[in-house]
Amino acid sequence: MPTDIYHYFVDQILQWYRVHGRQGLPWRKSDITPYEVWVSEVMLQQTQVNRVIEYYTRFLERFPTVQDLAVATWEDFLPYYQGLGYYNRGRNMLKTAASIVAEHNGAFPKDKELLKKLPGIGEYTANAILSFGYGESHLAFDTNHQRVWGRYLHGHKKANLNPAEIEAHLPPSTDLRELNAAIMDFANLVYTNRNPDIDHSPLQPNCVYCQTNGTLEATTSAHKSAFPTNEAQTFLFLHENHKLYFSAKKDSFFPFILPAPLNTRARLKSYFERQFGLQLSIRPPYQKSYVDGVPTLFTRAQILLGEHDFTRYDRAAVQSWLKEHDSDTIRPTVVR
Repeated sequence: MPTDIYHYFVDQILQWYRVHGRQGLPWRKSDITPYEVWVSEVMLQQTQVNRVIEYYTRFLERFPTVQDLAVATWEDFLPYYQGLGYYNRGRNMLKTAASIVAEHNGAFPKDKELLKKLPGIGEYTANAILSFGYGESHLAFDTNHQRVWGRYLHGHKKANLNPAEIEAHLPPSTDLRELNAAIMDFANLVYTNRNPDIDHSPLQPNCVYCQTNGTLEATTSAHKSAFPTNEAQTFLFLHENHKLYFSAKKDSFFPFILPAPLNTRARLKSYFERQFGLQLSIRPPYQKSYVDGVPTLFTRAQILLGEHDFTRYDRAAVQSWLKEHDSDTIRPTVVR
């Protein structure tokens, strides 16, 4: 594909962004620090922008610098993070803050490889810190870039893309910090995951998705599940970082098995807080099946706060239990 296609993309996206971009987002200020960039990027992972704004603002009021965060305990930290989910991200934030202060004199490294050695920081987050926090030329390629570039160049969002090749084709004078922000907003406002607004796309003349009216992008019809979730019991596997698992029994591993209607995240959280004084982070069910004819949800959860005396087992014990008790033979014991 000729280079001018990339030049056209950059020109049109930046023109669009300067008129329609979300300039008022709190992490879009011109004097943002690398620490503030990092906080925003962690919170924005798998979370909608509108939800993050309030968390981000409150979090920085409580922990305005990485030094403040580095001395925080989990109990200090959790009230300002709880509700965003993916709590390993939160634990990694505390570890990274401590490392920044102890090993990097309180400043995020300007070296990508050093950044990637910090807990929870991968290629994208490192590039975002360097781009937004330090103004360096790095293409922060994430799912937004994937969706926009995939549709523009190949007509579908799951196209096989090479970020380095894309960056090499961009005009040398491109402000990648501005381009990263522009693509993020364009992906969320125009080239949305579902039902992109191609009628208002400035990329139309050269965009393969627009030219093919989206026909190259495979779609799946949403079929209403016949699984009776409201009537399902729950097999809950309570773990610590997926390494240690807590048993409902003292002498052998056994998951916590709860009858309906204890089958929603809210009800399960309430049950464990009421019964054991524990605050849990509960993931959506990873499996739905029938156990001895009873509809069953298989769910994982972690303890956020609270003390307990559950017996601990390793992953091998859990796998052994699952192997021995398949959906045809298991006889559930309800934990009350």
